[in-house]
Amino acid sequence: MKKSLLYSAVATATVIGITACSSGSGSDVAGIGGSGVTSSGTITGFGSIFVNGVEFDTSSSTFSVDDNPGTESDLAVGMRVTVNGSINADGITGTATSVTFDEELQGPVSSVSPVDADGVSRTITVLGTTVLLNSTTTNFDISGTQPGPFGFNNINPGDNVEVSGFFNSTGVLIATRVELKEQTFVINSSIVELRGTITNLANTSFNLVGFAGISIDASVAAIDDLPSGLINGAFVEVKGTCPDISCTAIDATRVEGETDGFDDDGDVELEGIITRYVSDSDFDVDGFPVNATNAQKEPASLVLVEDLLVEVEGTIVNGILVASEVEQEDGEIKIAATVTGVPTANSFELLPVSGQPSITVTIDTSTEIEDEIADINSAALLNVMTAGDYIVVEGYDDGTGTVIAKSVHRETPDDVLLEGVVTATTGDATSGSVTVLGVIFPVDIDTDFEDENDIDYPDPNDFFTAITRGSSIVKIKDKKAGGGGNNAVGIADEVDLEQP
Repeated sequence: MKKSLLYSAVATATVIGITACSSGSGSDVAGIGGSGVTSSGTITGFGSIFVNGVEFDTSSSTFSVDDNPGTESDLAVGMRVTVNGSINADGITGTATSVTFDEELQGPVSSVSPVDADGVSRTITVLGTTVLLNSTTTNFDISGTQPGPFGFNNINPGDNVEVSGFFNSTGVLIATRVELKEQTFVINSSIVELRGTITNLANTSFNLVGFAGISIDASVAAIDDLPSGLINGAFVEVKGTCPDISCTAIDATRVEGETDGFDDDGDVELEGIITRYVSDSDFDVDGFPVNATNAQKEPASLVLVEDLLVEVEGTIVNGILVASEVEQEDGEIKIAATVTGVPTANSFELLPVSGQPSITVTIDTSTEIEDEIADINSAALLNVMTAGDYIVVEGYDDGTGTVIAKSVHRETPDDVLLEGVVTATTGDATSGSVTVLGVIFPVDIDTDFEDENDIDYPDPNDFFTAITRGSSIVKIKDKKAGGGGNNAVGIADEVDLEQP
């Protein structure tokens, strides 16, 4: 499997033109082009390194990987990194002086949930933390010579894993990358790591905020990185071992001071989940306070709420990130369908239902690409993509019906999937249709209708009274021929209400 950014020199030039001509903005939308910047976010591609939609030249960079000197080859798509450097006036290229990677936590998997009915998500528990995995957006890797197999469908209790991602408002870690460090966790030997704020300090024992069920003994730990020693309220990273597989107790070998902020008057790009929301002028992204009162939003219809993944650009003023732009990083739209026509430099068309309108999908420098068909070593997927290729897209509507892709995967052909806001319906559950993104999807007597709790409606027509056209989000699945669907291809096998 090869990950690459869906970009060529032609595509880059095209996007520069689009950015320069977009309404109310120039190439320096966020006001930080041509300046020094700290950019915190996930890696979406290489060549040199793409973070938060910017291609950073790393030819003169230093690298720190898990607190050790490293190289670019130690990094991978899905890792959450901090880049210090500068961004050019075009807003999409820059130069990195340093790149730092630290995982959110590392430890043994204590439980694994079944895969959900749609095969999209499941959870694991690591060091008492619930970690949400997504079959299309979580990247999986194997460290060193570990035998595997390892991935969304191959993860087991006892695996020692390293997790990158973002915590949501309830403390669930939304994984962007999971790496298998060891197939079998070894007590008193395998390394565990976690970060948080010291609390309940008693001599050299303490807890970390967010890890209340784990006690940490730092009596033999190196703490030379903490000028004031162990104190309540210090934000630290703990490394150590566990005397048993439960890891409810950790024998720390090292406790290091960590920074959870940015320098005042500094320009910042921050990707993260909104963990607290009061108003547009008072909310937190990844726990950091943000004021977006005067920020430009992308899309313009963006409504900020808790647990939304966003990228915020702006300047730190008195410890608050004063945003000039807030961009949605995940979307309510999911499409799995085949390509129709010939892709252009920065877009392609997907056709969920033959005879219905196709859906235009556009990409930009922040789009993450995964290709399971060919070993593409450069940003060339659009150049090899052809009609009939099966593509899985997640993104959002730009307000005109075009989907701005946050992730694009080319995969082996499978079921057609269309998820988005339902704009119209006709008829009833036996001979009607549901319209999403301009595609009129037929339904019939064999179509299954489910509510937001994945429970079948006793009367399928209750689905039509439960939705609000123009705001409810539905998911339509058309199973491929021979895939167990009740209906012919082109007629919905399932229609689920995802959000009333």
